[in-house]
Amino acid sequence: MVAGGSGRFGSAGVKQGVAARAAAAELVGRVVRDGAWSNVVVRRIDLPPDDARLVRHLVYGTLRNLGRLDRAVDGLSHRGIAAVDAGLLDVLRVAFHEVLFGRAAGHAVPDTAVESARARGYGRAAGFVNALVRNLQRRGEPDPPSSLAGIYGLPQWVVDDLVSTWGEEAARAFMEAGHRDAPVAFRMRAGASPPPGLTPTAVPDVYLHPEGRVPPGAVVQDPASAAAVQAVEAGPEDHVLEVGAAPGGKTTALWDMGPARLAAVDIHEGRIRRAARRTARMGFGGWWVRADGARLPFRPASFDKVLVDAPCTGLGTLRRRPEIKFRVTQQERDRLAALQTRLLEEALRMVRPGGRVVYAVCTVTTAETTGAVAGMGGRPPEGLPGLPLEGGLLLGPHLTATDGMFISVLDR
Repeated sequence: MVAGGSGRFGSAGVKQGVAARAAAAELVGRVVRDGAWSNVVVRRIDLPPDDARLVRHLVYGTLRNLGRLDRAVDGLSHRGIAAVDAGLLDVLRVAFHEVLFGRAAGHAVPDTAVESARARGYGRAAGFVNALVRNLQRRGEPDPPSSLAGIYGLPQWVVDDLVSTWGEEAARAFMEAGHRDAPVAFRMRAGASPPPGLTPTAVPDVYLHPEGRVPPGAVVQDPASAAAVQAVEAGPEDHVLEVGAAPGGKTTALWDMGPARLAAVDIHEGRIRRAARRTARMGFGGWWVRADGARLPFRPASFDKVLVDAPCTGLGTLRRRPEIKFRVTQQERDRLAALQTRLLEEALRMVRPGGRVVYAVCTVTTAETTGAVAGMGGRPPEGLPGLPLEGGLLLGPHLTATDGMFISVLDR
């Protein structure tokens, strides 16, 4: 938790907005250096609501533009970025984001940056921070990038993959849409009715609240994840298996469809423990099973429906986890693509004749989407929005205002 009130970044004794900027700098450091996930660290910020919203805005904006911000610090500092202490660099990153991409008044940014540095224990560097921020305001971004990879901070191999598959216009649209905040979407639990005034999303039975609130009886879930569950079409007679089920968001959605049985499988013991606690609070009555999805401990042809929620590079979730762009590698993509094939082959072994396997990944690379289901007879699910591709359906922020998700249905 990021402290507020009487904590490190509380508002007492500091100028307006400083607590939020100091907190944002701390959280950026935790994501960049400690491996934390941004969508996790921004959940609990012990500051007043307006300050908490500002922290989230600054954290996401800074991480989305991290490469450009670091190049600007390196280009404007006579020391170079390598000589700047890591914690002070985080303060500069947040301030540089505000200058180049933010919405704060220009005259306020140097002052709040200096005070943020002091709050983070870098009072002796106040003059350095002030000079660097004002220098950026005067000169602008040094050598602004012109390539898609440089503008959006994505690895060149990802850009090449998207452009070669979709064309430059669609690839740019995806990158631009993925550079924005994701709204809070939700589905209603079984038996709960949506209150009046909600905005439907592109996916049936998933909504937005005009003020961003989540009403009673609702569960936060991106429409793309809900779409993957809807593609399973689980009914009251079905025995259903979910592979890669933790942390359990799709699991509870499957349970709400009312299947006869539901087995939720994951290989990670800690993730299963957390998911089991979470889903138990939501009335889940199925089974959690720790197992390797490529070597399942069930008899062949023992399930009617199987959802393979496969581990992937996660590039479809850039709106919520922008740090993926500087963590993902081609080697990891290739490793995951091979694993996805093994999971899908095992899932096909588990399903009865006349049953169905649904393959879903929240990513957009060719190897993990159309490549993973090539030659397996996959098809797009019916009744859902998105772009039909060879063997499946693509949802995305530029297409359906959702996370990026590839869904393929394999009928047996």
